[in-house]
Amino acid sequence: MLAIKLLVGFSPWIVFWIISSAHTMISVQIGIGVAAALVVAMGVMGLHRGMILWAGVVFFGFALIFVIGLHNLWVIQHLGVIASVTLFTAALISMSVRQPFTLAYARQSVPQEFWQDHAFLRGGYITTAIWTLVFLANTLLNVVKLGYPQINHWYFSGLELGILLLGVLLTTILAEHAKRQRLARQADMDWGGRR
Repeated sequence: MLAIKLLVGFSPWIVFWIISSAHTMISVQIGIGVAAALVVAMGVMGLHRGMILWAGVVFFGFALIFVIGLHNLWVIQHLGVIASVTLFTAALISMSVRQPFTLAYARQSVPQEFWQDHAFLRGGYITTAIWTLVFLANTLLNVVKLGYPQINHWYFSGLELGILLLGVLLTTILAEHAKRQRLARQADMDWGGRR
C-alpha cells in the first residue's frame, strides 16, 4: 500500500517522464505544464506532501521558467539530471531534518499510536534511504546518458524504469514486513491485556 501511495505522490514526475519521453521540445513543454499543474492540484488536495511536494514545486517552477519561458538549451539538455538531482537532494534533506519523506505516506495507513514507534521510524529511514539510492542511480544514469548520446534513449529509459520498479518492490516488501511485525506486536498486547 505504501508503494502505491508513493507512486501517487510521484505521479507528477511520472507523468512528466512519460510525456517528455518523445524528446521533442513540445512534448517536454507539455510534460512540464501538465506535471506543474498536477503538483499544484495534488498539493491543494493533500495527495502530495512534505519534501517531495516541495521538490516538485521547485523543479517544475524552475522548468516552467527556464524551459517554457526562456527556452534555455542547457537546462533542456540537462533536464533529466536536474530532475533526478532534485529528488535525490529532497530525499537527503528529508532524512537530515529527521523527517524521512516516506513517513508522510506511511502515516496514511498506520494507526497514530504507532507513529512514534522506533520500528515505524526506522522503517521510514530505511525506505527513504532506498529511494535516495534510486534517485542517485537515476542521476548517474542521466549523467551517463549525456556522455553517450549515440545510445538509443529507450535503453536508458528502460534502465530508469527498472530502477524505479526495484524501488517500488523493495518498498512493498519492507512495508508488508513492518505491517506483519506491527500486527504481531498488537496481538501480543491484546493477548496480554486479556490475562
